[in-house]
Amino acid sequence: MEDIEKQVIAYLERSYPVESPYPLTPEQQKSLSYKNEVFQDLMSEFPVSLGKETSRKERENRNFGPISDSTLTYGEIDFVSIGQVLLTIEERFNCMPKGGIFYDLGSGTGKGVVAAALLGDFSICRGIELLEGLFSISTAIKTKYDERTSQILAEHSGLFRTLPTVELYLNDFFQYDWSDAGLIFANSTCFDHDMMRKIGQVQLRNGTVGISFTKTIPGDNWIVLESIKKDMSWGEATVYIQRYVSTDLLLRISDELNSKKPKEGEGEAEEAEEEGEGEEGGEKKRKEAVPAEADNTEEF
Repeated sequence: MEDIEKQVIAYLERSYPVESPYPLTPEQQKSLSYKNEVFQDLMSEFPVSLGKETSRKERENRNFGPISDSTLTYGEIDFVSIGQVLLTIEERFNCMPKGGIFYDLGSGTGKGVVAAALLGDFSICRGIELLEGLFSISTAIKTKYDERTSQILAEHSGLFRTLPTVELYLNDFFQYDWSDAGLIFANSTCFDHDMMRKIGQVQLRNGTVGISFTKTIPGDNWIVLESIKKDMSWGEATVYIQRYVSTDLLLRISDELNSKKPKEGEGEAEEAEEEGEGEEGGEKKRKEAVPAEADNTEEF
């Protein structure tokens, strides 16, 4: 049975991990710590306060039509927390899209995009942002990343075999085609339910991975692999790891599980038959239900 089929079964049976962190090995912790140093060095000129103030000013002075102001509230990822999540996807669920395309939906200053570039084995990391001020900051961060790529690879050859291309787009992410995604990320704590619903309606490839904060990506094709709390710039957030599954696969597995369940009334019929077997039959059943005494004789 393939991993994705096992994950669908775990979701349908509500047996997926909740608040059960993947334990990083000492080597993974060490690697993540070194990568965090590289990330923090790249971001040294771009503090959280810069993104917050830029976002606040533009939201005060610009009308975004039907998009609510709260949906555009600024918040930043924590590099180590995202690194732990990506390692969980790779090690626990075996579904990191190596060589795939990463999308940050509402990429802000682009820190999440660069974090993915340093942490994952993606071919391209793309960010889509609506606010012009935040997009401008993200292009400055991308320029620094591009200028430092060769140096990073030379100085940290043990950490990075290669680094992906980073692409940034100024747009409403519903006006951009991200159906080729291997993994989508949505810092969705402040996204309203309508926005989450629209994200969940986008048709993606079978197996696409999704990461969201505070709210799950809704929709018939999205299953939850895990939920876990992680620290972010604004405090603790529940992180949902999800996967997009084709309708055909979901229906097939659901039908298989339903076929294994006892039909309504079967249990009661068996019980009635057992009661009607008389004293001899009842005694036989009782004896069968009592475990045999342990036999300490080993068999070879």
